[in-house]
Amino acid sequence: MEEAHVEMGRNGNSNNQGEAKAATYLPGQPLKEDEELVYDESVYVMLHEVHTGSPCLSFDVILDGLGAARELHPLCAYVVAGTQAARTHTNNILVMKMSNMHKTQKEKKEDESDEGSDDDDDDDDDEEAQNKTPHLECARIKHQGCVNRIRAINYNDTILAATWSELGRVHIWNLTEPLRAVDEKVAMDRYKNGVVPVPIFTFSGHQTEGFGMDWCPTMSGVLATGDCKRNIHIWNPASGGSWHVDQRPLIGHTDSVEDLQWSPNERSVLASCSVDKSWGSSGIIVSRLLSG
Repeated sequence: MEEAHVEMGRNGNSNNQGEAKAATYLPGQPLKEDEELVYDESVYVMLHEVHTGSPCLSFDVILDGLGAARELHPLCAYVVAGTQAARTHTNNILVMKMSNMHKTQKEKKEDESDEGSDDDDDDDDDEEAQNKTPHLECARIKHQGCVNRIRAINYNDTILAATWSELGRVHIWNLTEPLRAVDEKVAMDRYKNGVVPVPIFTFSGHQTEGFGMDWCPTMSGVLATGDCKRNIHIWNPASGGSWHVDQRPLIGHTDSVEDLQWSPNERSVLASCSVDKSWGSSGIIVSRLLSG
């Protein structure tokens, strides 16, 4: 298994944007021929870049056990993303661990009175920059077709990811091994030379590809998926690590379903966004499908 071509860089006023006079852009304001818009790095407390090789339309943050509301640097995050490569058979799910992420926003320093200390300060700055270099580990999973949407969940103490493929199929993946690989070098070596991961469940009942997808936060393992032909299907976890997907789609839309969101606190309440309109499905409709 080849290593994913993914790399991470540290930003933080690394260019010479400050040399030109900065001005705030107002929407609708015309640009001169030699002008281009750039973002102001100084407004970000922490800013890092990840280059994934192929573009990624969708990603999700994986919940870890490192604690909530973390604010002290360096920070660590686990992220899963899906590629949109030019060739169908070259797409991947990227499971990434981003660590040693330090604050990149620079503090304003007062002028130093001792000019002789400049060399020592430069050495200290170089050493500090080296110690603050962000680290990235990535394990990839081959995926048939571009990944339209990816969503992760902790289900029964196992991290799963659901993916919408451009080929019209929805897959569920167990991320246990790739997550272990990004945490341990020995596990990474074993992962690269091991068996290629395959989905633990696949649903091919949608009539076409789609983008709408969301795990329900109030009913463990329940998933909703919506396609480009208006249909929304509800998934209910079954025994043996499988899912029962109701073949009766939710009725109401007349065009492509673009996004789905379960209520964060009300059981069986689902909101959907379509090309035609937005609507919230009442609890009684979804509950009937789930208990069907």
